[in-house]
Amino acid sequence: MNNNKWLFAPLLLSAASAFALPQCPQPHLMEQRFEAPSFETGKYTNWSNRFITWLPSFHMIHDEIVAVGKPVTVTAKFDYGSVAHKDLEFETVKFYIRGQNDSQWQYLSTATTNSDGKATLSLPGMSAGQYRIYAGVPADGSGTEGFLTVVEPNTEAVLFDIDGTLTESDAEQIGDYTGIDYADAKDEAYTLARSYLDLGYQPIYLTARVYWYAKGTRKWLSWMGLPQGYLRTSLSNETSLFRTAEYKTEQINQLEANGIKIVRAYGNAKTDAEAFIKSGLSASQSFTIGKDAGHYGTTPILNNSYADHIATHVSNFPNANCQ
Repeated sequence: MNNNKWLFAPLLLSAASAFALPQCPQPHLMEQRFEAPSFETGKYTNWSNRFITWLPSFHMIHDEIVAVGKPVTVTAKFDYGSVAHKDLEFETVKFYIRGQNDSQWQYLSTATTNSDGKATLSLPGMSAGQYRIYAGVPADGSGTEGFLTVVEPNTEAVLFDIDGTLTESDAEQIGDYTGIDYADAKDEAYTLARSYLDLGYQPIYLTARVYWYAKGTRKWLSWMGLPQGYLRTSLSNETSLFRTAEYKTEQINQLEANGIKIVRAYGNAKTDAEAFIKSGLSASQSFTIGKDAGHYGTTPILNNSYADHIATHVSNFPNANCQ
């Protein structure tokens, strides 16, 4: 790995700096679009993979949020086919990184996918900021992009479920996945999310959509005019269908262990409400909309619209505590 300028040994913070406000998130950097890095294509490591790479790809990178100076492992998943979802097994992939001040992609390392179509990238402690990771497949030239957000302690964030919360219903994800149509947004959902971004809060999209929906979900967020990350999808159908509350609780706890301070969370399902409360968020921090609004003691948002809620709960909400 190259000794790039954004890599460094874990910092020794002085007593004075320990009480400084965290650096403000810059989610707008995730709204920028860049061409994928260029790399040589056409060479298969596993010859049998040529029989699947003609299918549509559903590659994805699991976004990560990590504390300053803490090592992190980024996982990329590669699969093909909208029905079979055939994993890209034992194939070479290349990882690249682009920091928020970089003018081009920087090559990091080469890895080989496992039998589950996954490849991992290990990074040492890094400075606070927004980074994007690209994983490319030299065999066919396909690839995928994800985000790494490095935060200082107590970085404030607002969490959003997607289906039925930002979209009109849970069934809307089918349109995003098939590419037939974009999901309809919940009334004033864009204004809700954008208001918190403008106040300086880190966006967290925590969905029970399974990983192969990540590609369509990012396209939908971009279409909505919102940053594509931080996005967390589930790793399996089993988790999405039968362990939703546990999965979301675990994810919230993991985010907070890495320096994120969730000040508000939005959902629509009973499992969202359960996860919010069980992870330690208060009822006044936890908002639910739709037919299960108010479940598990969460604060209900009425009329299936955010219009009144924005006027009464968001327009006077303070800026994030950051600098």
